[in-house]
Amino acid sequence: MGAPSSSSSSSSAVTHAPAITTLSRPRPTDDDNGIMRYARAALIPLLLSVLLLLAARQIAQPPTSLRPKIFVIGLSKTGTSSIGDALALLRYKRLGWKDIRSRHLVHTWANGDFRALINQTRYFDAFEDLPWPFMYRHMAEMYPDAKFVLSLRRDERTWLESMRRHVGRGSWQAYGYFYGATEVEGHEEVVVESYRNHTESVRAYFRDQPHRYAELVIDDGDKNWEVLCRMAECDGDRVPSIPFPKSNTAAHWQQGTVVSNLHVLWSWFVTRVEERSAESYYRGGWAAVNKVLDVCWSLVSLIEQACSELYYKAMLATAEPLTFKSM
Repeated sequence: MGAPSSSSSSSSAVTHAPAITTLSRPRPTDDDNGIMRYARAALIPLLLSVLLLLAARQIAQPPTSLRPKIFVIGLSKTGTSSIGDALALLRYKRLGWKDIRSRHLVHTWANGDFRALINQTRYFDAFEDLPWPFMYRHMAEMYPDAKFVLSLRRDERTWLESMRRHVGRGSWQAYGYFYGATEVEGHEEVVVESYRNHTESVRAYFRDQPHRYAELVIDDGDKNWEVLCRMAECDGDRVPSIPFPKSNTAAHWQQGTVVSNLHVLWSWFVTRVEERSAESYYRGGWAAVNKVLDVCWSLVSLIEQACSELYYKAMLATAEPLTFKSM
């Protein structure tokens, strides 16, 4: 007999691979494209700003050498700008009134902080306008070889009338620091007394130092070259043969209705911003706001310093040689 045959069925398990789902990246929306365009557009001016600030920082370096310093310590409307222009003609690196930076320096001085003023002396060798007339004691002690020029008017009445026109162009809180009143009208005696007191104080301080002090009456015109050249470095005993500068006079302010009104508007805006900023900074304003003000003042100072350096170098390169004559 044959052996019985058996049929065996084997079941094999079939393993199925998981299905792969392809995730497609979402297509950028119009809003996304707009954001990218704005980001790319903002990147270029941002990079340019950084490069300009780096360049300004490189330019705005203190010079390695300066002349013995000259401080013009007369009050407003005594010809300080004219004397500054004269010193510039003699190739002095001069710091005059710089609208934003000078206002900042005035408020630092008024609040007993002289650091910013002292820092400026590292860059220049001639100084005029506020608040420098009230720094003469500190500067005389700090720079024993410095010279000082007290600018005056022919008489007190002439100065007062000039101040009346000047202050009448717009009120400024800082006038009260220097002249005892923010306006001349109705305060004539107080304002004149400030002029008189300043003159007497300066004379008393330099009474025993005639070698480093001179008085200059701006109304004397070309004769002032002789006075200035006793303090400044001129050509030996000779003086420039050109007229003594006459700057920032009443005529300089008569520039037509449109320009005059724009100047008044700008002065009003800058003055109000300056006064509010100083009030916040020195009278306990918000800490965050004061930090922003610190940054703003640092940037303005850096930019103006760089511009001053470039202007001075351009002036030296393009100015015609001075001719001199005997006194």
